[in-house]
Amino acid sequence: MSKFQSKKALSTRLMTGGALAAIALPSVAVAQESENAQISDGEDQIIVTGIRQTIQNSIEEKRNATEVFDALSADEIGDLPALSIGEALETLTGAGSHREQGGATEISIRGLGPFLSSTVINGRVATNGSGDRSVNFSQFPSELFNKVGIYKTQAASYIEGGVAGQIVLETVKPIDYGKQRIQGDFKLNVNPDNLDIDADQRFQKYGYRATVSYIDQFQFGGGELGISLGYSRNETTNPEQEANVSNTIRACVVDPTTTSDGVFDDGNCDTSSSTISGLRDGSVTDDFVIARNSYALRSNITDDTRDSFFGALQWQPSPFVDINADFQYSKRLFKEQRSDLNFAEGRRIDHQGADNAISGFDLIYTDSGALRQFTNEQRIEAVSEYLERDEEYYGGGFSIEVQASDRLTLSADASYSRTQRIEEAVQVRFRTEDNEDITGAAVWPNAVESDGSSTNDRVETAVQIFQNGSEGLNFVTQNFDVTNHDLFANDPRVRADLEQDRFNEIYAFRGDASYEMDGFFSNLQAGFRYQELKYRDVPGASRGTSRFENTYNDTDGTGALAAANEQCRTSFPESGFLSSVSGQNPLITNVDDNGNVISSSNSWATFDALCIVQVLEQLDPSGLEFDDDGIPIYPTGDFESIQNTNLTEKTWAGYVQANFDGEWGSTPVRGNVGLRVVNTKVRSTGFRGTLTASFNSDGELSIIEDTDSLVTVTGGNSYTEFLPSANLVAEFEPDLLGRFAVYRSLSRPDPSDMSFGRTFNALVDDEVTSIAEAIGTANATGNPFLEPLLSWNVDAGLEWYPNEDTILAFNAYYKSFNGGFETVGQNEIFIVDGQELNTLVTTTQTTNDTSRIYGIEVTAAHRFSYLPQPLDGLGFKLSYNYADSNFEFEDDSLGAITTVNPDGSTSTSNGLIPPSNLFGFSKHVLSAQLYYEIGDFDFQGVYKHRSDYFQQFVSTPGRVRYVDDVGVFEARLSYSLNRNVKFTLEGINLFNEPRKNFRGAPDDFGAIQVYGPRYFAGVRFKF
Repeated sequence: MSKFQSKKALSTRLMTGGALAAIALPSVAVAQESENAQISDGEDQIIVTGIRQTIQNSIEEKRNATEVFDALSADEIGDLPALSIGEALETLTGAGSHREQGGATEISIRGLGPFLSSTVINGRVATNGSGDRSVNFSQFPSELFNKVGIYKTQAASYIEGGVAGQIVLETVKPIDYGKQRIQGDFKLNVNPDNLDIDADQRFQKYGYRATVSYIDQFQFGGGELGISLGYSRNETTNPEQEANVSNTIRACVVDPTTTSDGVFDDGNCDTSSSTISGLRDGSVTDDFVIARNSYALRSNITDDTRDSFFGALQWQPSPFVDINADFQYSKRLFKEQRSDLNFAEGRRIDHQGADNAISGFDLIYTDSGALRQFTNEQRIEAVSEYLERDEEYYGGGFSIEVQASDRLTLSADASYSRTQRIEEAVQVRFRTEDNEDITGAAVWPNAVESDGSSTNDRVETAVQIFQNGSEGLNFVTQNFDVTNHDLFANDPRVRADLEQDRFNEIYAFRGDASYEMDGFFSNLQAGFRYQELKYRDVPGASRGTSRFENTYNDTDGTGALAAANEQCRTSFPESGFLSSVSGQNPLITNVDDNGNVISSSNSWATFDALCIVQVLEQLDPSGLEFDDDGIPIYPTGDFESIQNTNLTEKTWAGYVQANFDGEWGSTPVRGNVGLRVVNTKVRSTGFRGTLTASFNSDGELSIIEDTDSLVTVTGGNSYTEFLPSANLVAEFEPDLLGRFAVYRSLSRPDPSDMSFGRTFNALVDDEVTSIAEAIGTANATGNPFLEPLLSWNVDAGLEWYPNEDTILAFNAYYKSFNGGFETVGQNEIFIVDGQELNTLVTTTQTTNDTSRIYGIEVTAAHRFSYLPQPLDGLGFKLSYNYADSNFEFEDDSLGAITTVNPDGSTSTSNGLIPPSNLFGFSKHVLSAQLYYEIGDFDFQGVYKHRSDYFQQFVSTPGRVRYVDDVGVFEARLSYSLNRNVKFTLEGINLFNEPRKNFRGAPDDFGAIQVYGPRYFAGVRFKF
């Protein structure tokens, strides 16, 4: 073997800038230690397979790494013991996942949110459609990867961008794989909750995932050519059962002496009065409750179809040249049909003893203001929605590595990644009528307004939260049967929205050199990298644009409302709705004037949204058009909008790194020391409306913004940062290693946070007599001048490796970083009638305050090979992370808010609710695995626990939302019929663990979502 080939692992890691090293792992085990083993072709040796092999490989990867590193590695493609990349990553120490629709998506490392991590695929940065820098791992099938890992510490040669760490994903290189392989996987997916969906309404009964891959090597051009191809088709159904409340929160004083506001006024909890302002700044000590705009139940029917293709070519025309090209493609079409029962006026809270309140349902709330029970007058709505999300991902690159001499290796890599996500939805609302049903008959005659009038379009309602053993919401209505379609007879509002249109693109190029030396320093590396990121976000309906909306006239004699109501009714979509969390209580109870139960139900009247819009447009045209499939033609986004995002970020990075391998005294040591220098330039393009000025008769100046005539503006930031790093591994004993690392790391702001959109509001002083005397104010949709988050980090650990199946590792870490944000005012120039107007813009900026986080990780694995048969096939792996941080994040509604004053100074109010910690921060993250091998059977059970954490909203990141503690159990069983055929049974979320959210206060209910378990039965063929 040539020296070039022996150095392949090191140079490959150099070229990819942080991808997993291609290390040949020892997999030979003593025969008496394995019942689940195979004899390799032509050799009298035992090859360990299955879950035990994966854990052995992971232990060896961690031991051989120079940095603090955890990995899940399989010699064969498709052998990662997980159903998705997200599920695989959360088994690694310190990694916790956020779950959407029952599956693992975003990953947080060591208690730091996904925005503080980076991800590379085959050593290259990947794009996404979320507007941030995280990656939705659910879009990548685990069958097409053979290695995933997390670097917890950094080296100078690694791509910058992760204060928390760097997640690495790697596909197989065909020549390195070294053999021909044709493989096919098929898994049938059964979701019990989907089987409860009405057969006429669900998209499909069963789901499936099918994967085929091919790897081979050929003699070509005097050398060797390798090819690797993989295709995956995934069709799943992930229905949701949900109870939720509005994310808009208001504080309401509970004070009988205050009748002009709060609970004892007209019941609408107006936060604009001085009373609530006083409460906010701490001058009022009255009790208060946190009210929501609405409370709702939701039944979701979903269909998720994903096609993925991965391909790679590897050519070695000589022993000194290695050329690689790879490509990844993923296309996802997600469809969702929602049926909501919406109690639309949650802020109309009755005080205790109110004349109209339903008896027996007194006002109950906690010390934090979280409501537990109340009554009010509500408009009740049946809301139907059909949504589609189309997302497409391209990624890949070309690299070449050349051994220029016995000591010098040169490499270059060019890459490209692109994601576009478009989301569109049509929503229809029917609500209660003024004392009439769809036929015109009188209903609920005793319902009245809080002021005593009898317009009768509201229903007296009681709302219960966490009462009588329920984990969510329960409702009591007075003289109103929510299952009666006739009662939803008013205001048929139709919305056809472009919800999202996001485009993210990355070009990158890098060049590296590696020079081998003699002595303590064994290798010197140096290189550079250029990256250009583009992000475009067309304003969708959530920003008030890209929306068709019409409220159809139900009194014009067309009969459109009645026809749509009657023709588009559906049976309630599913049985057993929220029964697993309702505490055996009915979700909705209907009572008479005396509180006697008339009926109870776990369902409500539902409608087909697409049917409704078609009938309404046929009978009462408003201009909405349809395609050939009967789907509304949605509005297109207007890129030239004052709220758009159009960002270009260019980054140059250079590094030098010295690797050492020798002895310190009598102790063998290895490691690296280096410096990475990073320069980033951000340019964000925005639009501003043309401003014109006029004076009224009193000489007061007013300014009008013309949003139809936009002016292009460009702004941005530029910074250069120095990132030193050092990693040391000391071999105290052959099986006892010590680790130490110190480094400085960087995380950049999310692209969506650096918009230059501005909305001009008003003048601070209305008494000015000229534009020159005016001071304007404006709100920002983002801040292109945001600074990066920088962190100094220290890691120290001790690891024990008594045998191939055993590890006991402890690692402590400390991070000190400027990780906060605050509201600030910055001056910008607006042009008014050709004159410059100095304008104070309120926006968000990175703070200079220092926060810290510290924690400890524990990793343990062991196989009980010394036990008598059949217990010798039993083993376990345990990963645990504890973290603590003093970071504080204030809620943008009821937290301590910083206000920009007209003179540019700021003042901060006392918060009504406590601040949260870091986005994604959990004190405790645990993964416990138990595996058992006997003969050709292989069993694994995995329990994953994550303590509560702050999860930001995408569109309103300043609002605090907590995800409650969650514990998820999954299991898999495989049987190898022979070396070519394997059967598998797998299940996730087997305990039917719901996801519970809290909004604002840590005990204030936000939502509960039930997904149910999912089961997979599969077979694999490989030749």
